[in-house]
Amino acid sequence: MFKSIKQLVGNATQVVTLNSKVFALRVKGVQVSSKELNEAMANLKEAMPLVEQTSKDVQKSVNKMNFRNKPHLERIDEAKARIDDEMATINQMLTFRKKKS
Repeated sequence: MFKSIKQLVGNATQVVTLNSKVFALRVKGVQVSSKELNEAMANLKEAMPLVEQTSKDVQKSVNKMNFRNKPHLERIDEAKARIDDEMATINQMLTFRKKKS
């Protein structure tokens, strides 16, 4: 009977020891992940001013392009409107002739 109790206590000790080792490994994993996350956050904070400046530069370029193209686009819109009006007139004339015949 003492032998089985001793074996039971030995098995329980092994389980506790293994669980402690697994827990310690998981804690180390969390520590490493936390360190990597902090490094990544630091890199991101360092890169943010560059991203913001690039974004501002791109927006300036877009604004310049829109300013330069605005007169051309307005003329294109006016020409398209005239063409659409002429096409509608021609379409009405063709439709009217078909109805008359």
